Amino acid sequence: MDLRGNGSIVELPREVGEFIHLRYLNLSACWRLVTLPETISELCNLQTLDVRRCFHLAKLPQGIRSLINLRHLQIAGCLRMCRGLPKGVGRLTSLRTLSCFIVGDENGSDVCKIEEMRNLKELRELEITGLGKVEDAGEAEKAELKNKKQLYGLSLDFQPCRQPVVVKEVAEALQPHPNLKSLRIRWYEVKEWPRWTMEPSLPQLTQLFLSFCGKCQCLPPLGDLPLLERLEIEWMGQVKYVGGEFLGSSSKIAFPRLKHLSFVFMLEWENWEVKEEKGRKVMPCLLSLEIEDSPKLTAVPDLLLQRTPPIKIKWDKEEIGGSS
Repeated sequence: MDLRGNGSIVELPREVGEFIHLRYLNLSACWRLVTLPETISELCNLQTLDVRRCFHLAKLPQGIRSLINLRHLQIAGCLRMCRGLPKGVGRLTSLRTLSCFIVGDENGSDVCKIEEMRNLKELRELEITGLGKVEDAGEAEKAELKNKKQLYGLSLDFQPCRQPVVVKEVAEALQPHPNLKSLRIRWYEVKEWPRWTMEPSLPQLTQLFLSFCGKCQCLPPLGDLPLLERLEIEWMGQVKYVGGEFLGSSSKIAFPRLKHLSFVFMLEWENWEVKEEKGRKVMPCLLSLEIEDSPKLTAVPDLLLQRTPPIKIKWDKEEIGGSS
C-alpha cells in the first residue's frame, strides 16, 4: 500500500489491522500524520513500514514489536519522535534497515535502549541518533556493532553533546565490524578520534563522511584505508593544518582507490601539504576535488594540480578557477 505524500492523512483507521496479508506500507511525507493505530501490530506479514518525513508523528505504536517479519523500518526525518523507539524493537530480528535508531530518554521505561540492538544481527543499514544520551561505554558496547557482519552502512550522530570523555568512550565501544562499507560520523565534539578510525580496522570501507566535528584539531590517518573511494569532510572548525598525518603511514600508496574528495566549511583551515615520498604514491586514482567555504586556505598542493590527466577541481576561490 503506497500512500506517500498524501497531505490529507492525519491518522490511519483502526481497520488497517485487517489487511493481514499486507507486506508494504509507505506513508512517507504524509506530513500531517499524527498517530498510527495499535492495530498495526496485527499486520503479521508486514515487511516494510516507511514513515520518513512524517514531521508530526511523535511516536510509533508499542505493538510494533509484534511485527516479527518486518525487514525495513524507515523513520528518518520524524522530527518529533525524539523520545525514542518503543521498547521491544530488539525483537524485530528480521530487520535489515533501521533508518534511524533514536536513543531514548534515560528514564523512559517504555523506550527502547541501545542494548536492544544486540539482537538485530541481520541489519544492513543503520543510523543511530542521540548518542549523546548514552551514559557510559558499557551501555554502548551492548549494541554489539562489532559483531554485525551484515552491516554495510552505518551513521553515528553524537548529539546532544555531553562530557567529551564519555563521548569518546561511547564512540570507542561502537566500533563496527570490519565488513562495513559506508560510514557517517556527525557531531563528534571530541579532540581525539576513536582508535578504530586511527587504524586500518575498516578495510572494506568505500565511503566516509565526517561532519560537524568541531573540536577535532586534526584529521585521522585515512590514507591507509585500502578501498576508500569517496571522502567528504565538512564543518571541522578547529582544523588548521592537513599534512602527512592525514595520509597515514602503513601503505606504499596513500588513498590508493580514492576518486572523490571534498572539504566544505573548513573555516580555520590555512595550510594543506601533500608530498609523495620516495617509493610512495598519493591519491593516484583521484578524479575530483571540491573545496567550498574554506576562506583561509590559499593553495592546493602542486602534486594535485599537476596531474596528467588533470583532476577536476572545483574551488570557490576566483584565482584558482574551476578545474586544472
